[in-house]
Amino acid sequence: MKITSFGEVLWDDFPTGKKLGGAPLNVVARLRALGADTAIISRIGNDADGKAILQEIKNRDVDADLIQTDPKEATSLVKVTLTDKGSARYEIVYPCAWDRIEASAEAHKTISESDAFVFGSLASRDEVSRTALVDLLKSAKFKIFDVNLRPPHYDYGRLRELFGYADVVKLNDCELYELAAAYGSPFHSLEQNISFLVENCGCDRLCVTLGEHGAVFYDKGQFTYHGGYKIEVVDTVGSGDNFLAGFIFQLMNNAPAHDILAFACALGAMVASHHGANPDITQSEITEFMYPA
Repeated sequence: MKITSFGEVLWDDFPTGKKLGGAPLNVVARLRALGADTAIISRIGNDADGKAILQEIKNRDVDADLIQTDPKEATSLVKVTLTDKGSARYEIVYPCAWDRIEASAEAHKTISESDAFVFGSLASRDEVSRTALVDLLKSAKFKIFDVNLRPPHYDYGRLRELFGYADVVKLNDCELYELAAAYGSPFHSLEQNISFLVENCGCDRLCVTLGEHGAVFYDKGQFTYHGGYKIEVVDTVGSGDNFLAGFIFQLMNNAPAHDILAFACALGAMVASHHGANPDITQSEITEFMYPA
């Protein structure tokens, strides 16, 4: 399995210190830990933070050859504050290096050789990276859109365009209701709004995470649910990204829909029980968590 992602790489700056982050990086870092061959297309600044990110990515055995260095913009540093329930708020500086990603011939080649290409909305906030993304999407066999809304860094028109490129879309329930309302949904229920978004945005496979209540996967008319796992939340940073990594891993291995959700929900929950987006979690630990003795 070969998976390539596009978008932001950054330092999450917690009160306790900096941790590696960025949704596209979190996804492929976890997929690499699960055994997939992974690469990321991004951009860092010509600074100490950028060099440290590059080293961290290499330490995680993710292919970093397609990470560009910007001569002007700085490496992204995102201030993270946590509520008493572990939910995160982010202060994302604009512009930064990943707003200037370019579409190279090498990136096109890597994407064309990948089984799936993962992209999000945040790195499309600037015209330079957005233009590169739209160009690179032409080379992808299978496209996965991680909505990942970070106000005020998105536009409903651009989001609808990105939906149209995707084979599978992942978002959370708050994002689902926000987008459905923005596009004119008259409905209130989860299922009705999923169906509305599918009909209005051109993608017929939609996965919606429901926080502590699990997730639902709408696959061409069929709904599958998983109720999630009860854990003690430390922080939710990267939980959704790791859910998506687990989802992709099982989806690309042609697992049944319920097994896809069970594995993805387990990974998301386990990460939420740790600090930061990329804790060390082994395959055996995931199995033990899902099927305790």
